[in-house]
Amino acid sequence: MPVPLAPYPTPPAPALAPSYNTPPANGSTSGQSQLVCSGCRNLLMYPVGATSVCCAVCNAVTAVPPPGTEMAQLVCGGCHTLLMYIRGATSVQCSCCHTVNLALEGLHAY
Repeated sequence: MPVPLAPYPTPPAPALAPSYNTPPANGSTSGQSQLVCSGCRNLLMYPVGATSVCCAVCNAVTAVPPPGTEMAQLVCGGCHTLLMYIRGATSVQCSCCHTVNLALEGLHAY
């Protein structure tokens, strides 16, 4: 059963940030994880162990990737939306503007 949760707003960046620590690959933070809503692209927080999340804003149900799935991010070349995808993919289609973006980390240069 989907877990209805409100989007989790991104906190404002401090004026003088000495360094930025990247979150774990699955976005987990003390019993909770995060993912991007497949409908409205809001960041959703959900309890670890959930299999799907229902967005409180647009009611879209987003499947949660299996535990241990490594995720990566890129900015869409068409609309500049931040896209999240499973690491190792060679291309990613934007759900907003449908541009197909190359995932350069998935390509090997020899």
